[in-house]
Amino acid sequence: MKDLASIIRADLEKQSKVIFLHSNADLDSVGSAIALKLFFDNARLCAPAGISHLGKKLLGDMNIEASDDFDLQQDEKAIVVDAHGDSSLGYGGIDWPNAIVIDHHGLTGELIASASYIDETATSTCELVWDIIGKSKELNEKIAMALMAGILADTGHLKRGSHRTLAAASEILLASGLCMDDLVSVFNSSDDQDMSRRISRLKGAQRLKHHRIGQWLIAVSEVGAFESAVCHALLNIGADVAIVGSQKDDDFRITGRATKPAVKAGIHLGNMMNLISQECGGEGGGHDGAAGFSGTGDVEAMLNICVDNSMATLKGKERD
Repeated sequence: MKDLASIIRADLEKQSKVIFLHSNADLDSVGSAIALKLFFDNARLCAPAGISHLGKKLLGDMNIEASDDFDLQQDEKAIVVDAHGDSSLGYGGIDWPNAIVIDHHGLTGELIASASYIDETATSTCELVWDIIGKSKELNEKIAMALMAGILADTGHLKRGSHRTLAAASEILLASGLCMDDLVSVFNSSDDQDMSRRISRLKGAQRLKHHRIGQWLIAVSEVGAFESAVCHALLNIGADVAIVGSQKDDDFRITGRATKPAVKAGIHLGNMMNLISQECGGEGGGHDGAAGFSGTGDVEAMLNICVDNSMATLKGKERD
């Protein structure tokens, strides 16, 4: 893997790049993209399917912009971080045979890319980016902040980290001179206490229906906005899988989140929502523990389909 990281690093130094982020890009995706942009310089960010509120905050703190238009010039190389296909990316249009992929999620199908650095034993894509930029002995503080933001977010502030995670975090902190206290501000967002977001969480809890299958709990709810925030709230109060939808006129939007035990038991929300979208129309995809689905139709019917699929997956599975 070390030789491969060096090969990809040499490739990335050669030409201008567009770094593509996945749908509702989380801190791991955003942090990876920022680190690559700052390290290689001749790169720009593209997020056609949205960015999470903490991702937007990190970009704002770094004074870095990400385009919301799909824009790739002929002389630019496509780099995809924290995803490896249309379903995990959340949108189409990437010329995959000419793209470079950096991801820590397991492959769900055949990968066709000009080069890839994929390792599902890593707990975050930021760890892989740290490999690619060469584990410098001296590191720009902004790059270090971006990498640590992704590592901490994807490991629950190191609670799910492996020895490799802790080694990477230690190396990054040592090289940059940062300490853990310097990272607190990344996760403190005034948006979390925004009145509309708080009300959506409360409404989501008030309207939730829960389904039990053995030792598993699946929570489903419908709100007007902030579906992701409501999903996280439902996981925090005990759900293993949270599925939240919203309806606007004839269009719906669904967001799903799952705990690590549910993912370990077989839940892959990205695959599930991609398959449902193919059968029912619309667009769906994402990661195993975080995904989205949008289209035209009745949100309640789509939520029921998501719940049925989740229950079928978890039926008979033990909860660790």
